[in-house]
Amino acid sequence: MPVQNAKLSPLRYPGSKAILTNYISSVLEENYLTDCTIVEPYAGSAVVSLALLESLVAEKAILVERDPLVYSFWQSVFNHTYLLIEKIYNLPITIDTWNAFQIYRKCDNISSHTVVDLGLAGLFYNRTNFSGILKAGPLGGHNQSSQYKIDCRFNKHNIISQIERLSKFKNRVEVFFGDAMEFLKQNKKNFLKGNFFLYADPPYYLKGKSLYRYWYEHKEHKALAKFLLSSNCNWLVSYDDHAEIRKMYSNEISLIPVYFDYSLTSPRRERELLISNLALPPIAFCHENLQPITTA
Repeated sequence: MPVQNAKLSPLRYPGSKAILTNYISSVLEENYLTDCTIVEPYAGSAVVSLALLESLVAEKAILVERDPLVYSFWQSVFNHTYLLIEKIYNLPITIDTWNAFQIYRKCDNISSHTVVDLGLAGLFYNRTNFSGILKAGPLGGHNQSSQYKIDCRFNKHNIISQIERLSKFKNRVEVFFGDAMEFLKQNKKNFLKGNFFLYADPPYYLKGKSLYRYWYEHKEHKALAKFLLSSNCNWLVSYDDHAEIRKMYSNEISLIPVYFDYSLTSPRRERELLISNLALPPIAFCHENLQPITTA
């Protein structure tokens, strides 16, 4: 079933998995998992879950996010929609706002400020920082002396339209704040009781520390692999193609290396891995920027 994902998520992420949505839809169909509840323990842009919800491939979605700004954004989208929209409408997209919002960027929890203020800050930094990286600097630099200014990717009309579109899923989405591994361990038995599909897109193994505010060390990547490989739930994980990741999942028969075409600073091609305990169909015409690697 073709999945429409264009401009669905208001959040920008390096290595966006939007190009995977059609393929994951085919994985669900191949394994008789349509109408499932999709669980994303590393929600980020949540574009895969949102696209599958909108196309009715998935019935419900569970989003888990450790970053308080990203969690608060999604919580605000689905549960405080019009207050968030009002704040976006009235928000000055300036370097002064960027500096003033530092108080939110320093938060490590969700109890210090209102969820909408934290969510607004998460959206603001995502749309005004280099490549959508929350820990990065502002587009245009602190002096705003470059060609592209801080507001060049903050189209309020488009963002508000996206939020209104997504708010229609509010009764089909649950959002949780916390550590992905803790959530998975606590709910391991629940995943076996219903029609669940776990899609994990953890921080990159090699560049995670430079891209995300919350990243994994080697032992944490290994703990995720141990959990997945010992679990009987239906799962698929996407990773940067690294020898250590291949080693962790060496006993998993469904491993497909693919090329992703996407841009951080300039268009380039990256190798990534799709790994699953499900039967993975061939990658064919799912997206023009997703290509199989014939020799792993």
